Amino acid sequence: MLAATHSRALMASSSIPARHFITSLRTRFSTLASSLSHSPAPRQYTFTLFSRTTNCNSLLYSTPSPFRALHSASTNGPGSTLSTDPSSKHLHTPSPFPTSPHSQVLADGSVQVQTPPGLEGSAEQLFKVNARLMRDHIQRTPHPPSKDYVTLSYYQFRPIPQKEDLLKIQYFFLTDLRAMDVVGRIYVSAEGINAQISCPKDRVEDFKAYYATHWPIFDKIRFNPAMSEGKAFKKLHVRIKGQLVADGIDNSTFDIYNEPTYLTPEEWHNELSSQKTPPILIDMRNHYESSIGHFENAIRPDVTTFKENVDAMLDICKGKEDQEIYMYCTGGIRCTRSGALLKSNGFKSVKMLRGGVTAYGRYIQDQRQQQVAEGRDEEEVKSIYKGKNFTFDKRLGEPITDEVLATCHICGTACDTYSNCSNMACNLLMISCPACQQKHQGTCGSGSCVEMVQELNEKQKKIDKNHPGLRGMKARLGVQPFHEHRLRVRPLKVMENRRNKARL
Repeated sequence: MLAATHSRALMASSSIPARHFITSLRTRFSTLASSLSHSPAPRQYTFTLFSRTTNCNSLLYSTPSPFRALHSASTNGPGSTLSTDPSSKHLHTPSPFPTSPHSQVLADGSVQVQTPPGLEGSAEQLFKVNARLMRDHIQRTPHPPSKDYVTLSYYQFRPIPQKEDLLKIQYFFLTDLRAMDVVGRIYVSAEGINAQISCPKDRVEDFKAYYATHWPIFDKIRFNPAMSEGKAFKKLHVRIKGQLVADGIDNSTFDIYNEPTYLTPEEWHNELSSQKTPPILIDMRNHYESSIGHFENAIRPDVTTFKENVDAMLDICKGKEDQEIYMYCTGGIRCTRSGALLKSNGFKSVKMLRGGVTAYGRYIQDQRQQQVAEGRDEEEVKSIYKGKNFTFDKRLGEPITDEVLATCHICGTACDTYSNCSNMACNLLMISCPACQQKHQGTCGSGSCVEMVQELNEKQKKIDKNHPGLRGMKARLGVQPFHEHRLRVRPLKVMENRRNKARL
């Protein structure tokens, strides 16, 4: 075990920067962990690292396989140990409540979440322990890393009014799901849960069973798999939010549980395909999502936030309370909330696509695979969605059809591949063709961004040359992002503003 004071003392006597020192320690402990996990005899080993310095508040959590995040020392208790028997396929997470659920629904409908051992006290005290869990106490298990991941999205509106319960949920998710090598983003609020995660393929059933066993309060969750497999996230984040999807509307002004009618992808496809006149079909996504793919005849508001889209939806539907309203989004949560708002305001027939574009894309994919299995042409399956489905992960989109609906924001060539400007201080979300990516070194084409990236590359070369043992450490420039969100997703406007300034 490496104590914090010992860490500071070593760093004080070292000439290398704090981050270099941290990375060096990662390498040493990685080697030690590897030798332990390959030992023929089972051993007992505790792997806990502490690092709290003025220059680096991060913890030493990046040690690669075979160790994976497990319960913190505050869960297992001081001096707890882990078995490193390489013959075991999985190391099951030592849950504080191995036979009891973490949560339950009481007779009055309220939610009760168990208090983790050793964390009794006020919500403020629990929050402090939670912060320590996330920053200081990360342990590793010898579960072999999985190369095959499945990406899932899921959500449920379910009242969880107590802040202390949200903190407990956050605690359990961080400890239990890290032990399963789950990565992604999970948001919890007084409204419920919304998540997009990537789970090892061989742990998916364990993951689903975990929710069924320990979280009966989330009994209506539907796991929505993506079309493509792969690890779409780097880390696991569990965050408490004010709203699951921010629209600025007070929940007391409408019934959030007055949900719209859900149509399966097949029902959605059949209903819209058979309409003689185009129905009121609203795309509840942002402009940059719908620009690379959308359903035929959809109304696509030119908006940058969900709040703006809700306002646009209310304008579109004004005076049409007796007409059928269809709506869709990426995974469904935005439509569930928007549909409840319409129904609470007197709209009689509001229908939404269950599972969103993600589920529809998988439906089309399954239909095509069935065609091929029956010896027929997969092109016979006609999709009423054209182009790509934008995703909020490192993929930034998955294709449903071959149609390319957008153009490169730099040169105008037909293209629908999103990327972020490689200058992190710019981070402009843009569509960039391969030629422009290469020509401008992954930037948005701005001269200042190209210069910044070149400077970053020079720093990286010096690190690799002067510190061979620290290869893999990424150089960073201490520059804050200079685009606020509304501009960061409007690359054409940003580029036009630059040209106008250059003319002055």
